[in-house]
Amino acid sequence: MIEQLLKYQDVDAGLRKIETELAGSEARKKAVSAKKYLESVDEMVNKLDVKAAELAHIYENMQEESKVLSEQREEFIGALENAEDENALNYLAKKADELYAKVKNLSQEAGRVADAMQAVYKEYAGIRGNIKAAQAQYTENGKIYNELKASKQDERNRIEGELKELEKDVDPQLMERYKVKRAGKIFPIIYEVNGNVCGACNMELPTSVLAGLKNGDVIECDQCGRLLYLKK
Repeated sequence: MIEQLLKYQDVDAGLRKIETELAGSEARKKAVSAKKYLESVDEMVNKLDVKAAELAHIYENMQEESKVLSEQREEFIGALENAEDENALNYLAKKADELYAKVKNLSQEAGRVADAMQAVYKEYAGIRGNIKAAQAQYTENGKIYNELKASKQDERNRIEGELKELEKDVDPQLMERYKVKRAGKIFPIIYEVNGNVCGACNMELPTSVLAGLKNGDVIECDQCGRLLYLKK
């Protein structure tokens, strides 16, 4: 039965070649990249919305606090004009200066928050521009990829038809093991044992495994996962 599966794998190599060519095409890579970006846009925009709302709230609070401090300072300045006691004058002047320093620091902080808000707006604008570019990239390269895929379809149909016929001569259980490995992107899947090591990864095989191989069993390599057989 192993001979039939080896023949199946030889033909399957043609299908694998087509799959590899399609998967590795620049058009597909660019289309997939553009699609991933477009799918991530909602999440990016939502994060910016949250950030913008937080910054706007902070900025509004700073503006309110600055207004209150400015009003308090005006009150101390007004009190200074009417104060006659030297100690009172010194106290009022000190408080007015402290409030001025607070207003100044708050204004600087508000400026930094405003800059951060502006940066968020620029990110919004950048995303809008990137969306248009990504949509164009996805459309253009998707078309190229589909044309390439279509050009391979006849050959693919031919190989798949041949594989279907060959499968009839392969032990169903062995075929199922092969298909599981194939779905896991392992290829080639069947390897001949080279002496006492795996023909794929050169891992030395235990005596118990070699004994099974001599009995005609098909064994899975513990290291690379390939299916191993011993040529009679």
